[in-house]
Amino acid sequence: SHMVGGHCAGLCRQWPSFCRLSLAVVAFAVASAVSEGCAAAAVEEAAGCLAAAAPLKPPLPPSAAAAAAVAAVARSGDGGTDAPGGLSMLQFSASGQRAADNRISGSRRVVSPVPTTQTFLGFRMLYVTLPISQALKDQTANHLLFGLDSDASHGGMDVDPEGIAHLSVTHYPDAPISWVGEPGNSDTLSLPHLLLKVQLPLVDAGRKFFQTSYALIDDDRAMMILRLGSGIPAKLANMSFPADGAALDGAATINVTRRGVNLLQVSGIRDAGDYDLQQAEDLLAKVDMTWGTPITNYMAGPGLMNMTFFQHTTKATVRKARKVDVSLTIKHDDFDPFAWIFADSRPLDAWWLEGNLEVTTKVDMIPEAQDPQMPHMDANITALRTSGAVLTHGLNVTDRSSSCSNADVIWTRMKLNTEKIAPYLPPGFSLEKDDGVMMLQRCQPGVFKLLGDLKLPLVYNELWVNVFGTYDDTPILLPILLLVDDDVAVMAGQDYGGTPKKLANLTFTMTPDSGANSSVFASINRHGRQIFKFTGRIGAETTGTVRGVNDNTRKNSRFGFVMAHQFPRDGIVDRPMYIFPRGVQSTYKQREMTDLAVELGHAKEEPLGEWFVGEPLAGGYVQQSRDWGMDMMRGNNFQKLPTDEWIAWWTRSFQMLHM
Repeated sequence: SHMVGGHCAGLCRQWPSFCRLSLAVVAFAVASAVSEGCAAAAVEEAAGCLAAAAPLKPPLPPSAAAAAAVAAVARSGDGGTDAPGGLSMLQFSASGQRAADNRISGSRRVVSPVPTTQTFLGFRMLYVTLPISQALKDQTANHLLFGLDSDASHGGMDVDPEGIAHLSVTHYPDAPISWVGEPGNSDTLSLPHLLLKVQLPLVDAGRKFFQTSYALIDDDRAMMILRLGSGIPAKLANMSFPADGAALDGAATINVTRRGVNLLQVSGIRDAGDYDLQQAEDLLAKVDMTWGTPITNYMAGPGLMNMTFFQHTTKATVRKARKVDVSLTIKHDDFDPFAWIFADSRPLDAWWLEGNLEVTTKVDMIPEAQDPQMPHMDANITALRTSGAVLTHGLNVTDRSSSCSNADVIWTRMKLNTEKIAPYLPPGFSLEKDDGVMMLQRCQPGVFKLLGDLKLPLVYNELWVNVFGTYDDTPILLPILLLVDDDVAVMAGQDYGGTPKKLANLTFTMTPDSGANSSVFASINRHGRQIFKFTGRIGAETTGTVRGVNDNTRKNSRFGFVMAHQFPRDGIVDRPMYIFPRGVQSTYKQREMTDLAVELGHAKEEPLGEWFVGEPLAGGYVQQSRDWGMDMMRGNNFQKLPTDEWIAWWTRSFQMLHM
C-alpha cells in the first residue's frame, strides 16, 4: 500500500499534470485487495497524492512553450517551476523539474566527461536484412512498444510497416569505450568485442529512424557500458566469428549462444560479388534512437521526466564491401524471443563490410505529446532486453515467490576505513557507523517477474557490500557494490532497482550442509582479480535479528539505491534519482559462525581491502527469503541527484561501477 500510494504521491509532486484521481483509486483498491489492514495506509498515501496535485495550467502555444523552457533552464538554479502543459518531455526535463530538484547545484551546464563522438577502427561485419514478423507488427500497433506511449493525437513510435529488420554481427578489435582510470582524466581503454544488433525501422510523426531493440555481446564490461552509456540493450553471449582475412568461400561460420541456447547460426558465407563502397557507407549511416535510462524501468513513475533517448548517428568509412550469400538458423526460446522478431530466417540481402566507424551520440527529446503516459512494457520486449533461458529446471515458482527465496546467507561485519570509503558515497550520504556488513547469499531461486505469464527462476549467488549511512538524517543501508554470478540478475537489478551489480565468478559451498559444525568456503573473482575469500564454521543456533541482514524494523531495513547508473551525457536533462525501498525478510534458520577468516582484494575496481580493515567483528549464517516494499521518505524518494555532485561521484566511482 505504501509502495503504490506513495508512488502516486511522488508522481504528483514532480509532475502535477500527470496526477489523476484514478491513480489514487488504484492505490486504494490494490491495498484493500491485499489486506484490509493496508487500506488506511493507502488512503493516507493517496490523500498525499491528491494534495500534491496542483491545478493544471492550460497548454501554451508552441512558441510560448519553447520560450518558457529556455527561461526555465536559465533559472534552473532556483529549483524550477511546474511543467507547463504542452511542453515536450525534453523541454519539461530541462525546465528544472519543480522544487523537488532544488538540490541541483548552480545554473551552469556541467561539462560531461563522456565524449560525444567515438571512433571504432578496423571493424569487420556481416550485415543482413530480414522481414519483420506480422506478430511483432500487430503487437506494436496495439501497444506502442518502442517509445513514448502518448495520446491518440500523437501516436508515439511505431514499427514502419514498409520497413525491414537490419541484423549485424560485428567484430570491434579497437573499441575505446572505457577508461584506465577516471573518465575524462585518464587514457581511454579499448574493450574489443563481438556485437550482434537487431535494428528495427520506426516511424514517428513522419520521421523515420531505427532502434536497436535486441543486442548480444561477448564481454560483460562492454555489455554494461553499452546498456548504461548508450541505451543499447546488450546481453551476454558466447560468440564465434571468422578470423581476420578468412576467405568468403562458404566455409566460414558464425555462432551465437546465450545461456545454453544456440540462438543464431550463420553458415555458408560465400562471396557473391562486389558492392559499391558509397552505398555500403549509406547503409550504415542511419539514425539509431535507443532508450535512455531509467526508461527501462517501467515503474520509474516520477522518473518519467528522465525518459530521454540517445540518438546515435554513424559515419562509416568502408574499405571493403562484398555481397554475400548466407544461411541463417534462428532458435526460439520462450524467455529469449529473438526469433519472434523475424517473419523467417531467409535473408533479403547480405553483405560483408570492413572499415572504420565514427559514432556520434546526443541526448534527444521524446516527441511532443499533450498528455504523455507511461510506456507500455510488453513481456516480449522486456524479454528481448533483459531475460534469458532457464538454467535450473524443476523449481516451484509462483506469483508469491520472493525476489530471493530460500536463500543460504553468510554475513560478516568488519571495521571500515572511513576515509577510504567516503569518496564512494553518493551525494547527500554520510556514514552513520564506522563498520559495514558483507552478505553473501544464494537465491534458490530469485524470480524475474516482469515477463507476463512467464516467471523466470534464477539460482545465483551474490555478495552485498553494505555500509550504514544517513541521508537527510535518516538511517539508510547503502549497498556500495554487488557482485553476482548471473547476468539476468545483474541486468534486472540495474534496470529495475538501481542496485550497483557487476558480474563475477562466485564459489559458495557449505560442507556437508548448513548444519552445526559445517565448514563454509566462499571465493569471488572478476577478470582475473581476486576480490573476496571467506572461510568459517557454522555453530549453534541463535536468535535476534542482524541489522543489514534480517532486521525488519523500519529504522534498520531502509535501503538507498541510485536509479540508475547511466553515463552523464547530459547532466541537466538526464540525471538519476534516489529510491528508498524497505527490505522485508522472512527468517527460517539462524546460526552463529566461528573461525572466521576474510581475505579482500585491493584492485581499484573492487577495493574491498581498502574499505574494510582488521579481522571480522562478527559473522553468522541465516536461511531467509527477501522481498522489497517502498518506504516513503516524503520528499526524498525519486529525488534527482544534484548535477555537479553526481558527475563528480560517477567519475570517481566509474571503475567500481562499470569495470
